[in-house]
Amino acid sequence: MANEGTIRIHRSIGGVGAAFRVSFVPYDSDGEGTAGVRSFHEVQQVRTFLKSLGVHADVIRDVQRQLTAGRSASVPNVAIAEDLVKSSGLQATAKVAAGR
Repeated sequence: MANEGTIRIHRSIGGVGAAFRVSFVPYDSDGEGTAGVRSFHEVQQVRTFLKSLGVHADVIRDVQRQLTAGRSASVPNVAIAEDLVKSSGLQATAKVAAGR
């Protein structure tokens, strides 16, 4: 079964650590969990990761342009197989309620 949602690529400016954080937010999420996040240091690594998720080449080129220009990017209306979401590290984790 495929999960439909949006891939978000956040570009960090300055600081230490990874420059790019990629997450997948399924449309059927209730907003209570935390999206799985993958971190990358280079635009090329983000490109390779998006390709492994099955994102079209022209969409990846557009994302690359946005990231290279210093902006964050998103890819809406993506369908990713559930096993691929899990194996790629993008599976959302449940939020644990405080005080329970």
